[in-house]
Amino acid sequence: MYIVMIGCGRLGSMLARELSDEGHDVAIIDSLQDNLDRLGSGFNGNRIKGVEIDNDTLLDAGIDNADVFLAMTSDDNTNIMASQIAKDIFRVPRVIARIFDPSREFIYSKLGLETISPTQLGAKIVKSRILEEGTDILAALDNDIAVVEIPIIKGKYKTVKEIEEAYSCVISSIFRDGRFKIASRDEEIRVEDKIICTVNERNKHKLVSAVSKEMIIWRQ
Repeated sequence: MYIVMIGCGRLGSMLARELSDEGHDVAIIDSLQDNLDRLGSGFNGNRIKGVEIDNDTLLDAGIDNADVFLAMTSDDNTNIMASQIAKDIFRVPRVIARIFDPSREFIYSKLGLETISPTQLGAKIVKSRILEEGTDILAALDNDIAVVEIPIIKGKYKTVKEIEEAYSCVISSIFRDGRFKIASRDEEIRVEDKIICTVNERNKHKLVSAVSKEMIIWRQ
């Protein structure tokens, strides 16, 4: 994929390096040279110093040929404006914007922008570790659906298919003997496995109770 990104802070620089290392073509824009220097000498993508919402700068980065545009600056106004330019002017097929201030999420939503909020995601992960024994949120896909890691402690179900059908979830992989493996529907589930599962909130609680530990809910 050809990916154009704005914002080379801690999040943007890490993401750019990882995407480049995985074989994607990455162009990243930042107005500060010090931020671009975060990428190091091993970065194989294109780094561009310039104003993130300037059309000429975006064209220099190849936005007119981009498959994905990522707005990862720490300024919500910049992310919103750049995402609108990418979506409405250059018709980039996939546009994702970082929400720096979660209270402004409604603005992104009204504009029809796909978003990610590291602040909200981090809060959900910490909360899951404090309040819910037996599960760990790996990624929040929306307000109700998350990717979770669940250790198998009870041998109630024998296969991936049985769990998926019982809890309307999708098991993508299994962690066993120190390694991840892709989960086929006929894959056997063993005690001491960990499953990586996409599931909604209601079924997550039921699933954890069935195969792992009862949820611990703190009440005032």
